[in-house]
Amino acid sequence: MRYLSILSLTILTACSGTMTGQVRDTGEKVQFNYEQGMDHDIYTAKIGNETFKGKAIMDGSSSTYANAWGEGFTNIFGTTSTNKFIAVLLGDQGHSLNCQMRYADSSGFTASGGIGICKHSDGRVIDIVW
Repeated sequence: MRYLSILSLTILTACSGTMTGQVRDTGEKVQFNYEQGMDHDIYTAKIGNETFKGKAIMDGSSSTYANAWGEGFTNIFGTTSTNKFIAVLLGDQGHSLNCQMRYADSSGFTASGGIGICKHSDGRVIDIVW
């Protein structure tokens, strides 16, 4: 039982991490945190005194389902994924971040790294690398 608990904790820990951001022009550092999910990620960030939190979803994924028959009957299911993600983070003081991310892994595995850009509702632009 102890082994199973440690394994579960390790798996959950592997599903979260940090991203490094930098505001253009000022060079101010911004740390983003992510939690990997099955169908979306959760991002958080703190800029000044404001905390932002939001959801990132895959942009451009699709799925297909079909029935086929011949000598037998079968169901066919297919999916496509992309490394493009979009996110909206809402701040606790009324601002927002609109982000476009490119994950290094086309299946959407956040921990593989990537690059991105977020636009603050006040016009600031934040470049992100992880």
